[in-house]
Order: sequence, then structure tokens, then C-alpha cells
Amino acid sequence: MCLGKYPFRHLLVFLLCSFGVILFSTQSQAAGRARPSAYDLTGKPVDPLEASKGKVVVLLFIRTDCPVSNRYAPTIRQLSAAFAAQAKFWLVYPDKDESPEAIRAHDRDYRYTLSALRDPQHILVKLGGATITPEAAVFAADGHLVYHGRIDNWFVDFGRKRAAPTIHDLRDAITAAIAGKPATLPTEHAVGCYIADLN
Repeated sequence: MCLGKYPFRHLLVFLLCSFGVILFSTQSQAAGRARPSAYDLTGKPVDPLEASKGKVVVLLFIRTDCPVSNRYAPTIRQLSAAFAAQAKFWLVYPDKDESPEAIRAHDRDYRYTLSALRDPQHILVKLGGATITPEAAVFAADGHLVYHGRIDNWFVDFGRKRAAPTIHDLRDAITAAIAGKPATLPTEHAVGCYIADLN
């Protein structure tokens, strides 16, 4: 019980108790809003949605050893360059065994200049609904997920691809997000390498 037994202390104790309740409530609300983080290649926690405030955010889930996601490197570079003014792109590596050194070497080999994140606990994988590499998740400027799925329809199946894609799902989703419109989810699943250890 908050009130003391002496009348002259009632007001002081009441005010102190009220302040404690308000402080606890504020801390609890802040904790509820906090988003968990992945890590940059130095091991620093990074929340890509918080770090990209005011822009559309594009997470691209890739692996160093997935041949399909590696084939998409030129497409990813082109998209990130085309939308650089309106969207922030992040490479997300969900494989727990990929070291920062291996990721740095991979980014050099495939001429990536995008910010790279390790997601060993699959925080961003779950946030973006990813199951395959390569796969993309697009978040509106206010932080809510508006698209997740394949980059385009270039690959029909693992080892089978068209001469060129005819449907550009990710490009269209980014364009819609920038315009504040809903994106259309692809009717076909992404083709590539499954993300291991999904819960």
C-alpha cells in the first residue's frame, strides 16, 4: 500500500508512488516498442529500420555460397542504384556460420557497396518473413512490412531460368512503397537456397 500511516506524509508518499508507476509504465512501453537488432560486420547491433528512418527500407537476404543469390548481384546493384534517393538497401546474411571476413570477401567479389548485416539469430529473417536466399522484404517509411518475396521471375526452378525476367516483383514493390501504395505479393515462391534452422 502506497500511503504512509502518518497523515503529513500522505501527500509526499502518494506523489513518489505515482511517479514510480508512471516511470515503470513509460519504461515498459519503451521496451515494448524496441526492435531487436542484427549486427554489422564489426559486431555492433544495428536496427536497419531505425537507422533508415524516413526512407523505404529494402532487406535483401543472401548467402555467400548460394549460386542463385550470387547470380542476382547485378540486379541488386542496379536496383539499389536506381532507388538510392528514396530507399535504403541492406544485405542480410542469415547463415550463422558465415564470418564477417567471409562476408567482406564476398561483397568485394560481387562488387557490393551496400551495408551488410549478419543475422545469426534470424531476427530480420522473422521480421521480413524470409525463407529463401535470395529473397527481399520491403518496409514503408513508417516501418511496416509492405512486401516480402522473390526479386523477380527470372528463375523458374533451381537450375532453370528464363533468358530474362518478365515480372519485376521487387522493383514494383519498391515503386509502390515510395508512392505510399500497397504492393502485390508474387503468386510464385522465390527460387534459391533455403535458410537453415528456421523455427
